[in-house]
Amino acid sequence: MFYEELKKHRESQEITLDQIADKTKINKNTLKAFESGNFSKLPQTYVRLFLKAYAQEINLDPKKVIKQYEEYTGESPETPISPTPTPEDNILATNKNYIAPVTKKRNIAAITTVLVILIFLISILKQVLIEEEKQNQPTVAPAIQQIPLPDQTTDTAKTVEEENVDQTAPIITPEIPQPLLTLSMTTYDTCWVRVITDEVDASEANYLPNISREWKAREKFDIRIGRPSKVRLYLNNRELGPFGTAGIPTRLIITKDGIVRSTLIHR
Repeated sequence: MFYEELKKHRESQEITLDQIADKTKINKNTLKAFESGNFSKLPQTYVRLFLKAYAQEINLDPKKVIKQYEEYTGESPETPISPTPTPEDNILATNKNYIAPVTKKRNIAAITTVLVILIFLISILKQVLIEEEKQNQPTVAPAIQQIPLPDQTTDTAKTVEEENVDQTAPIITPEIPQPLLTLSMTTYDTCWVRVITDEVDASEANYLPNISREWKAREKFDIRIGRPSKVRLYLNNRELGPFGTAGIPTRLIITKDGIVRSTLIHR
């Protein structure tokens, strides 16, 4: 059965149901129902929406999974069919006082679906805003120690040998801070990304399509991308070019010289 294949594929990638529930906000019991084939106990109004999010988290094609679900349950695809108008329909359409009947259950189902999608999007947007606030915290520049000027007074009692010894003292110059590196990202589809800057600050989120983010670091970035083909990276406004393999999570080490190491992550 196709639902057994879903469970085998998830376990082969070492992804737990708790991880999927945390990222998608889907109840863990619902996820267990997916993998046991108990679709009759699930809310049919938005079971396809939850099944699509589940498929994306285990790196499967959501359309293919939805099609397998429809073949298994015998349900038809969610494509509205426009009925052929009858003469009676034409007569009613010309009557301005006529009000088409509305199916109350269908409206309630549509409203419920919209509310679930809004709650899902708000949770993701909230997480993105929190990460941006962390990245926008002001960075304290290192203090430059002020070196006192040498005493300009001259001791007439010094000998020529003493003056030569004083001239050999080392001159200490203040260290000039290096400019910050700026890493920018633009997503073209839903993608999970984790970024560590200078091995200190870390951020992790599941980004929606057409989202732009920016991080700053002094030396390097350690970034993990779930779907490399769905993002573009820019270092100091310079595109880093294609990297990784489609559908395989990738780890990148980025410095001022660009991508210095690229590793495929096999779960």
